[in-house]
Amino acid sequence: MNAFKGLLWKDFKTSSIWFYGWIAIIFLIFIIGLVIGNYVNEPSVSQIFLIMIGVFHFAFLPGIVCSMLRVEGKTQLWLHSPHSGFKLLLSKIIIAFIYSTLSLLLVDGLGILTMAVFQEDSLFSYWPIKEGFLINLGVTIVGLYFSGWTIFLWTLYHSLSKYPSLKNIRWIFIAGFIIVYQSVVAFLMSIKWMEEFFFKSMTVNVSTGFFFSVGANEANAGFDPEMLPLPLMPFLFEGMIMIIVFIISCRLLDRKVEV
Repeated sequence: MNAFKGLLWKDFKTSSIWFYGWIAIIFLIFIIGLVIGNYVNEPSVSQIFLIMIGVFHFAFLPGIVCSMLRVEGKTQLWLHSPHSGFKLLLSKIIIAFIYSTLSLLLVDGLGILTMAVFQEDSLFSYWPIKEGFLINLGVTIVGLYFSGWTIFLWTLYHSLSKYPSLKNIRWIFIAGFIIVYQSVVAFLMSIKWMEEFFFKSMTVNVSTGFFFSVGANEANAGFDPEMLPLPLMPFLFEGMIMIIVFIISCRLLDRKVEV
């Protein structure tokens, strides 16, 4: 356990500069939103900026993972680490998840601050606690999903370096894999009984989407009242695929991939 804590601390130290930089960007964008809102006499503009930042977190989590993988690649620490591939990759996912969670909480806090200060001009007429939680959960799940694929494609790409004849054309195999995978999934979903199983067997009703509008004298935002059935099976399927590609990534890394 102490060794794994040391691994977490190492990944934190090698990636913290990216996290602090991202926090600075959040404050900068928030201040820009305040300035623009004050200029157009619409304080709620800053809340729109915060919503955009929150949604963009789906790319922040895999971005942090990618930055840590690049550091490992440049230093060749994979080859000298006594840890298994599972621990090496899990540590990065945990650190990236913590960063993303703290960043989202900061965005939530700034949103609460703007709602408290600009009560009369807020986008929402109520405290959107449920909506905020669902957005945070959604972008985190999507972020973890893309992080899993980032790790898998990274390890697959570098594992091909063991073969001199493929080293200079590895990107072709990566692109080919993506095309084949998407084609297979599309083919399976085109089969009628598969389509019905995935999209009609397990569903929950959710809002059709989020809206916001800004006018000369008013602004409004919220979730559309119209509901539609959201299938759950595709999410379960992708979750299973993520487990599989993560296991494969760990196995590839255990072979001491040279990057």
